[in-house]
Amino acid sequence: MPPLFQPSNVFLLLSTLLGMGLGLEFTGSEDQWARYLRWDASTRSDLTFQFKTAVSDALMLYFDDGGYCDFLLLTIAEGKMKLRFSVDCAETTIISDKMVNDSRWHFATISRQNLRTVLTLDGESKADEVRPQRQFMKIVSDLYLGGVPQDIRTSALTLPAVREMPLFKGIITDFGYGNQVPTRLGSQNVRLEMEGMCTENPCENGGSCVLADGEPYCDCSKTGYVGRYCNEAATKSPGFAHMVKSQQGMVFLCLL
Repeated sequence: MPPLFQPSNVFLLLSTLLGMGLGLEFTGSEDQWARYLRWDASTRSDLTFQFKTAVSDALMLYFDDGGYCDFLLLTIAEGKMKLRFSVDCAETTIISDKMVNDSRWHFATISRQNLRTVLTLDGESKADEVRPQRQFMKIVSDLYLGGVPQDIRTSALTLPAVREMPLFKGIITDFGYGNQVPTRLGSQNVRLEMEGMCTENPCENGGSCVLADGEPYCDCSKTGYVGRYCNEAATKSPGFAHMVKSQQGMVFLCLL
C-alpha cells in the first residue's frame, strides 16, 4: 500500500480536515461566552470566521482597552452585521447591506488597517475610518465571543452596555486571526464539537455526518452505500475509504 494510504496517514488527513471545521454552537443561554487570547488588532491584522444564525439582534464579539476609549464591537442588529469601533475616543460604525439572519452560512472578515477598518461579508466589503490624534488602537482585554464573562468587572468594560445585549444564538466556525488559530482560554454554556454543524444529519442508511473545510459531508465508509447522502448502493467491493470531490465541488468519504 502506498505511504499516502497508510491508516495512520488517513487518520491524520481526516483529523486535519475535521479540525479545520471545529464549530462553536451558541444556544443563547444565560451567561454564555467563549474567551480567546487577545487579538493584536492595534495596527494591521485580519479576523475571519464563518457563521449561521436566525436571530435578528445579538452580540457576536467584543474587546476593548480595559475601560477607557478604544473598543471593537460586532453585533447583529435588525438582521444585519453591525461593526462599531473606537480609536482614541473617535468612533464610527459600519453596517452590512446584506441580511444574515437567514440560517444560512456566511463568511465574515474584519480587517484592521491602522485607523481604517473593513467589514467583509460574503465577499462584499464596507470600510470606514476615524481621525484621532493617536494612530493605533489600544487593546488590553481578551476577545469575547457570543457573550462577556460575568467575572469581568463592569468598570473594566469600555462599553458596559455589552452586558445587556441579546446573546448570540447560532454556530461559529473556522475562527482565526490571520492565518493562525487563536488560543481559546475558556468557555461557558457553549457547545464545542466538530459535529456542531451536523445537528440535522442529512446522511441516509446509517451514514455519519462529518465536517471538512467547514461544511458537513457524509461518511459512507461503514454503510455499503455511496453518493452524496449515502443513498446509492455500492457496486464495488469495500475498500479504502477516502475523501473525493464531486462535480459540484462537494467532498465525500466514499468506497472504492
